[in-house]
Amino acid sequence: MPPLASSTAALLLADARLPSGGHAHSAGVEPAVMAGVDAAQLGALLHGRAATTTLVEAGTAVAARHARLSGGDLDAVEAAWAARTPSKAQRDAARLLARGYLRAGATLLPDDEVLAGWRQRATPPPRPVVIGVIAAGLDVPPLELARLVVYEDMQAAAAAVLKLEPGDPLELVSLVVDLCSGVEDRLGAIAALTDPAGIPAFTAPQSEAWAEAHARSTRRLFRA
Repeated sequence: MPPLASSTAALLLADARLPSGGHAHSAGVEPAVMAGVDAAQLGALLHGRAATTTLVEAGTAVAARHARLSGGDLDAVEAAWAARTPSKAQRDAARLLARGYLRAGATLLPDDEVLAGWRQRATPPPRPVVIGVIAAGLDVPPLELARLVVYEDMQAAAAAVLKLEPGDPLELVSLVVDLCSGVEDRLGAIAALTDPAGIPAFTAPQSEAWAEAHARSTRRLFRA
């Protein structure tokens, strides 16, 4: 495979059409809707997610990237992420989504021993750890990595909104821009992370409770 520009690699990893399982993931939107959150409140809900859960994911990806490049402990990054993700349902969803990224990583980085080893694990690492390792192999800079994690999460949420509460897609474009812009000033600090202990420890207890209830539901469109 010919060399891939780092900016193109970032776009590829942030593309919801990548076979990463993103179409099965609502970024917490469906659990909220099933719990009774009105469509008019979804924007506020996603602003909260962008400032909490999503930043944990972005920090985890950056820490994983650094660990891969420096020979650090990827298990420590995974443990730090797990400690900051109290909901088992959310942890399970992140590991399920990771399987798709591992498949993509095997195509983009066929000689990466870490990715190959993870594909043999019964339980893979979570999505942000896998994305971080792929980003390391594709030379995606840490700030771009943080941005793509935020964008991917917000875009997954916007796509889910359209399926659950159909409306004008252009309004969702504006929402994604607003959500990503709203945390831009926090991404510089996240991009500078080298120690897993520095991964943000923000929680969203209500969303976590909704995720647990959603995991037990037999009538749903999305896995999470």
